[in-house]
Amino acid sequence: MEEIDNKLLYRLILGFFVASIFATIVHEYGHFFTAKYLGYEARVSYGSTSWTNPAYQDFFDGLTRDERIKIRTNEYFSRKQDYQAMIKNIGDEAFLITLGGPVLTIIIGTLGMLIAFLNRRRFTGGALSFKKWLIVFTALFWLREPVNYIFDLLVTVRQGSFPRRNDEAVLARYLGLDSWSISFGLAVVGLLSVWIVYRRFIPDQDKTTFLLAGLLGGLGGYISWLFLFGPIFMP
Repeated sequence: MEEIDNKLLYRLILGFFVASIFATIVHEYGHFFTAKYLGYEARVSYGSTSWTNPAYQDFFDGLTRDERIKIRTNEYFSRKQDYQAMIKNIGDEAFLITLGGPVLTIIIGTLGMLIAFLNRRRFTGGALSFKKWLIVFTALFWLREPVNYIFDLLVTVRQGSFPRRNDEAVLARYLGLDSWSISFGLAVVGLLSVWIVYRRFIPDQDKTTFLLAGLLGGLGGYISWLFLFGPIFMP
């Protein structure tokens, strides 16, 4: 087991702390930018994104009492075709907006992996520079997938069913798949990506320090943001 480099440990804990918060915010902006592109009004909070479409809301608000009754009883009314088309659009667009968060996270992580491999000859030898650590942390955006899946499994053990509200579960249900399927697939890919980063780009003498920093800084940043700093700075 390699000796812990205390100086590097403190720096990496800070790096993981900041990166976990930054990655969470960036993920939410993946939803935000997709919603804005589709014409929605959107707002990013510390751990979620909300979106509304004024045009759709106006349509709902304009439904008469008789039309609302016929919607519940599945009867015909003059605007039923428009209503059904709008409901389909809302579902399709909600899928795309939900997809935007994971896609942006995956794109950034994949870009980090690509940059790391293009510069792989520079990752040999001694300690990594700040620029190289920045590349590593960019590639570690893939870490979101296995970490989220682990948390989902813990929730499953506690409540007896796989969570239904996380992005990957929502996407899976839209596609007619089991709620856990996309989460599991991305977790496997993410775990493989993180393992490659760890084995190929982290110096042997820093591997233990890196793992300890990831555990302390990553969890610390995630928990602190969701339960302490996030509600204050991005309510």
